[in-house]
Amino acid sequence: MSETKARIAAVGAGRMGRGMAQVFAYAGHPVTIVDFKPRPAEALDRLVAEAKAEIAASFAALADLGAVDRADIARAMALIDFAGVEAAPRAIAAADLVYENVPETRDAKSDALGRASRMARPDAVIASGTSTMLVTELQQMVERPERFLNAHFLNPAFLIPLVEVSVSPTTAEPVVQRLMAWLEGAGKAPVRCAASPGYIVPRLQALLVSEAARMVHEGVATAEDIDKAIRAGFGPRYTVMGPIEFIDYGGLDIAYYGCHYMAKALNSPRHAPPPELDQLMKEGKRGMRERQGYYDWRNVDVDAYQRGKLAEFVKLFGFLGRLPKPDRG
Repeated sequence: MSETKARIAAVGAGRMGRGMAQVFAYAGHPVTIVDFKPRPAEALDRLVAEAKAEIAASFAALADLGAVDRADIARAMALIDFAGVEAAPRAIAAADLVYENVPETRDAKSDALGRASRMARPDAVIASGTSTMLVTELQQMVERPERFLNAHFLNPAFLIPLVEVSVSPTTAEPVVQRLMAWLEGAGKAPVRCAASPGYIVPRLQALLVSEAARMVHEGVATAEDIDKAIRAGFGPRYTVMGPIEFIDYGGLDIAYYGCHYMAKALNSPRHAPPPELDQLMKEGKRGMRERQGYYDWRNVDVDAYQRGKLAEFVKLFGFLGRLPKPDRG
C-alpha cells in the first residue's frame, strides 16, 4: 500500500461512521466500518446491507449532481468493509487510523475508545469525530493518550471541506501531522484548534443563530429578511475572506469602535472587543493600511491582494446571479 494511504477503522456503523467511510474510501483508503454492538448474524447482515445501500445511494446522488465520477464509485465501494464485534479486534489491530463515531454520550465514548485503544497498534492514530466533547476529556479514556485527538467533520461530511482538528497539550505532534496529511489527501481543509467548547465553527455559529433568532423575536426584522441578509451579504462576504482577515481589510479601528458601540447599545459585554484588539490599536497595528494587524502585511502586494479578492467576489456573485444589472431600457 502507498505510504500516503492509511488503513482506517471507522468505529460506529451509524450515519457519521458511514460518512467517514465514504470520504476516505473515495480518496483511496481501505476502510473497515466496525460495529461493537453484539448482534445475531442475521441482524449484522441487515446492518451491513443497510450501510452499503446508504453509501451507494449517497454516491449515486452526488454523481447525478456531477460531484463525483460514476467510474470511481465502484472502486470506492470495494474499499469499504465491515466488521462485527467478533472481527473487530483484527480490523482495529490492522488500522493506521482508528476513527470513533459512536453516539454523543460519555458512556458510549468511554466504552468505544477504551476498547478500540486496547485493540489498536501502539503507533496507530486514534481520533474522535465528536461534535461536543473536549479532547482533554476523551483523551482520558484512551490507552496511550498522546496519540489521541478530535477531528470534527461538518455535515454533509463528504461535501464540506472543513475538518476541525482539536488537539490537547499532550497530543504528540507527529500524530497531528499524520492526521492532517490524511485529511488533506482526502481533499479536506483541516484547521487546528485548542481544547475549547464548540471548536471554531460551532462556537461562531451558536452566536449567529442565537442573535438571528433574538432579532426575530425583538421585531428587528422578519425571519425572511434576516435570512436574505445572510444569503445576499454576510454569507458570501465570509466565503471570500475570513472574519479576522476582514478586520484587517477594513481596519481594526472600525472593529474597535463598532464593537464598543454595540456592547454599550445592546448592554452586551460579549459584543465588546477582546483586550488584545485594544492593545493592537494602541500599538498602531490597525490592519492592512498600516501593514500590520492580526496578519503581517509588510511583504504582501496589497494592490494585487485587493484585485484578487474583487475577482473572487465577482465570480461568486456571478454564480449566485447577484451581479449589478445595468439599465438598458
